[in-house]
Amino acid sequence: MIRQATIDEMLSLWYKFYTSEYFTKNIQKGNTEFWAIEHHARLIGELYLFKELDDPDFADGNTTAYLYGFQIEEIMRGKGLGTVLIKRVLQRVKELDFKYVTIGVEPDHEPNIRLYKKLGFIEKIKTVNENPCDVDENVMPIKGPAYLLLRKAL
Repeated sequence: MIRQATIDEMLSLWYKFYTSEYFTKNIQKGNTEFWAIEHHARLIGELYLFKELDDPDFADGNTTAYLYGFQIEEIMRGKGLGTVLIKRVLQRVKELDFKYVTIGVEPDHEPNIRLYKKLGFIEKIKTVNENPCDVDENVMPIKGPAYLLLRKAL
């Protein structure tokens, strides 16, 4: 079953740190939605929908939304569950009247690149080394390895 999940469910998957606080606040404000796939009463996959971020290339609150934190439990991968989860969240993005959606992917993560291309994420917006959704104690984006920001028209 794919559904919007709760903050408590999110926190049960994560250990407590600055990013989980950031996500909690954004979910409470209505800026972020936590989507999950449940199997036998257990969450086995997650995906977050951000409506607006400080960097409008990711999500501008008007025309572009951002998908983040896509993950399927390793033992459940390869069964099409990730595709179903992303498609459901893309449907939600359309319901919210966004025209575009973005997603980040590491350039060497071939399985996700193939999946995202299959789903229509073919436009490369830019390469970035800061993730606007992974923050430090000052709520500043944390620098990390470079990844691609891809976009799909809805």
